[in-house]
Amino acid sequence: MDRLEGRAPLETHSRAWRVWSPMACRLDRCRRVRHRHAYVMATPRVIVLGGGLSGMAAAYALAQAGWDRVTIVERGPELGGLAGTFETDGHFYPLAYHHILHRDRGLLFFLDRIGALPDVRWRKISMLFQLKGRMFDLAHPVDFLRFPMSLADKLRFVRLMLRCFGKSDWADWDERSAAELVDTWGGPGVRRAIFDPLTRLKFNRPCEDVSGAWLGARLHFREGSAPLGYIPGGNWTKVLCDGVTRLLDDASVQVRLGTSARHLVIQDDRVTRVDLDDGESLEADLVISTVPTEVYQRLLTDARPDLDHVRYTAVVSAMFATKQRVTPTFYWMNLASLDCTASGMFMLNALNPTIGAPGDTCLNIMTHVPNRHDAFFHQSDDEILAGYRADFHRVFGFELKPVWTQVNRLGMYAPVFHRGYENPPLRDAVLANVYCAGNYRTFPSIASTGTALVSGVDAGAAIVADHGGTSDLPEAIDGYRLASMPRA
Repeated sequence: MDRLEGRAPLETHSRAWRVWSPMACRLDRCRRVRHRHAYVMATPRVIVLGGGLSGMAAAYALAQAGWDRVTIVERGPELGGLAGTFETDGHFYPLAYHHILHRDRGLLFFLDRIGALPDVRWRKISMLFQLKGRMFDLAHPVDFLRFPMSLADKLRFVRLMLRCFGKSDWADWDERSAAELVDTWGGPGVRRAIFDPLTRLKFNRPCEDVSGAWLGARLHFREGSAPLGYIPGGNWTKVLCDGVTRLLDDASVQVRLGTSARHLVIQDDRVTRVDLDDGESLEADLVISTVPTEVYQRLLTDARPDLDHVRYTAVVSAMFATKQRVTPTFYWMNLASLDCTASGMFMLNALNPTIGAPGDTCLNIMTHVPNRHDAFFHQSDDEILAGYRADFHRVFGFELKPVWTQVNRLGMYAPVFHRGYENPPLRDAVLANVYCAGNYRTFPSIASTGTALVSGVDAGAAIVADHGGTSDLPEAIDGYRLASMPRA
């Protein structure tokens, strides 16, 4: 995918500015000045809608290129979005499960940029497949042989995984389903035993409705078979968000917290003003929308059917801290029997032994639901916790007795990469001065902290390029490689 695809630069996006340069900005931040017989303008006023990782990265890319009038608008109390945290008794915990992937170049680049990469440690984790009262670690030879699937299908499963490991470009599977991919390279028996339950857990959809390109890219990433990373001493997503926030502060990026856009004022197919829900208005020369497409559409006067194909799953995520010892030790358990309220369980201490209070076992039990209108999403905390404790008892055979609990509801958690999914354009199809970023633009890659960051960088770099400048961040991220992977 060409990151800077789309319209011609300058003529379309820069009617108000004929020449711009960082030097001019230093000479005059607000007014036109003479420079080599031409008018030079201060950098355009850029409003970034949303202060999640995409919005933070977009603002950083602009600031790195010398743009000095960038404002992030974020409804939450702090930057970070879905990578945010909550605090209990002085310890920080993720809103939902997160881990560092060794191939996630965007994430690794930013961890390096904030100085946190040397602190990352890598650990081989156990991913369990819970099925009909039994637990299987499919990466373990004995468990793989015990798994209820024929020997022929097991060999076909290995063939499927090897082919996916070796394939990096999945464009030829954009219009084909995950079911076709598995049936072609693995067989229907493999699909029924493993992948039908997994797509139900992830999207509440059958394999036939899920993109083959997405599944292939996810298997290529080897999320469960390679070591995962964490930062000892706390929650690494807080380290990331705090670090990038410092970068933005050092670059004088303005941040408006606790408010959100209420309406976009449009004239001649351009956004000229962003009205906020606190009553204030911000003049805008350019806008980067990093909010979910459903939110973006509500800010517009006219309908945008070109964005209707983007739909989001929701997540209910509950954290349980207990003094009980839970065995077997695992990091990730898929509840593939589909007879539980939960989709999966994560034992956060199995990856990061330092998270939480000493002696605590930190369990994240979560459910993917079709959307935020689902009945389960609106159950009370007590109902959700009771269902999850029943799931725990069903799986482990004893009652979960937590010290404390926390329920988080994430209404637009991840885009559904269905068969035939197409990324919306980086440059808005209707509004000439609006750019788009977010994980809904990262198909077929897995939706991760790193892809969110890269999407934001791409939007910021595109604006810089369209106004005659250059950003070295996309190339730096593309070429980034881990120098080492220190084990825990």
